Amino acid sequence: MAYKVEFSPGILRQLKKLPNEIEDWVFDVAERLASNPIPKNSKTVVNSPYMRIKPDRQIDSLETKQYKAVQDYRLVYLLREEAIEVIVVSVAHRREIYKKLSKIALS
Repeated sequence: MAYKVEFSPGILRQLKKLPNEIEDWVFDVAERLASNPIPKNSKTVVNSPYMRIKPDRQIDSLETKQYKAVQDYRLVYLLREEAIEVIVVSVAHRREIYKKLSKIALS
C-alpha cells in the first residue's frame, strides 16, 4: 500500500536555502517513504510524534561527495497511519533540527 507524501507549508522555502544535494536527497527520501514509511535509517524522536531520517550511504545510494554534503542533515516527518500519509515537517542541520521541532510542537 502506497502512502501519500505531503510537505508541510514552508518546507519548500527551507529547501531553497539548502544546497542542491540536500534538496535531491529530500525528494528521493520522500519518494521512498511512500512505499516504506519506516525505513531502517529512521527513528522516532524522543518525546515527540515525529520520526527522523539521517542519510545512510547504502540505503540512499549516495556517492562519497553527495554523502559528505548531506551527512549532517536530518529529515523529520510525521507518519499518520490512519490517513495513510507521511507529512515531511522539516529538513535542517542536526544542530538545528531539534530546536525547530520544539518550535513546531509549541505552535
